[in-house]
Amino acid sequence: MESPITAPEDVGRLVRSVRERYGASQQDLADRLGVSQRWLSELELGKGKQANARYFEVLRLLGIRLSGTVSEAKPAIFEAS
Repeated sequence: MESPITAPEDVGRLVRSVRERYGASQQDLADRLGVSQRWLSELELGKGKQANARYFEVLRLLGIRLSGTVSEAKPAIFEAS
């Protein structure tokens, strides 16, 4: 599945969809990533530093388009540890 990435919220939606695909809670994935659950929640909501939105605006103004493709293969971070 390929999804256009035009804003921080789009990154968050992709992260959330992969996390949910593998049945991981925010806390579980946060632990695996070494970040707080709050940090992951804010990432999934597209919140965080306001500068992030500026990056996407610069890309748009320069005609740069990003897209994300979610691999069908299970990410290693979701393998049993």
